[in-house]
Amino acid sequence: MTDIQSAQSTLARLVLFMVCLAIAGSAIVGAYYVAVNLPAQKGLTAPDNGVKAGQNRCEIYKAYCENKPDFYTCLASCIIC
Repeated sequence: MTDIQSAQSTLARLVLFMVCLAIAGSAIVGAYYVAVNLPAQKGLTAPDNGVKAGQNRCEIYKAYCENKPDFYTCLASCIIC
């Protein structure tokens, strides 16, 4: 009977150790995210779509399609100006 209780006690200690280890790991990863990853993400900006101030979309598509073999088909597939 003592062996069974000892085994259960050892298993309970192991489970408790694993739960404590998971909590400690989560706390460390959370601190790392706040200290390192979050400031790095705040410095990023979304990329531009290529349209500058005062520039028309038709001008951009025309410039893109200039070197294509069929200019008008390319222009029609991009957007109707």
